[in-house]
Amino acid sequence: MSLSGHCHCGAVSYEVTGEPQRMAQCHCNACRRTTGTGHLVQAFFDRSDVKISGETATHQTTSDTGNTRTRHFCPTCGSRLFSENATAPDSIGIAVGSFDNSSWFKPQIIVYEDCRPAWDPIDESINTQKSP
Repeated sequence: MSLSGHCHCGAVSYEVTGEPQRMAQCHCNACRRTTGTGHLVQAFFDRSDVKISGETATHQTTSDTGNTRTRHFCPTCGSRLFSENATAPDSIGIAVGSFDNSSWFKPQIIVYEDCRPAWDPIDESINTQKSP
C-alpha cells in the first residue's frame, strides 16, 4: 500500500508505505473536541512506514487510562494530522480525512461508543468498545 496526504494548506505532507495496523473510529470527549464533530477516524501505521515532510505543532494530554497522547497539527492551518500514544512508540495514528484518497478506509473498531452523540450514527456491523 502506498498512500499520501497533507494538511489543508499543504505545509505538512506525508507518505505511507505499508498496511494499516488498525483502523478505528473514536467517540471520546477529547477526539470529539479536537475534531469539532462526533468522532475522529484514524488509521494506525508502523512509524517506520511513514515519512513526514514539514513541521507540526503538538499538544499533549493524559488519557483517562493514564497514557500520554500527543496530537500533531499544522501550525499554519490547524489541520489535525497525527497522534501518538506513549504506550505504543512504534505506531502513529493518521487522521483519515487528511489522506489524498481514503477510499480504502473502513473502521475495524469503534471506541468510546458510549460517549457517541445520538446525532452521529455508526455502522452497526463494526465491533464497539465502551469507555474503560
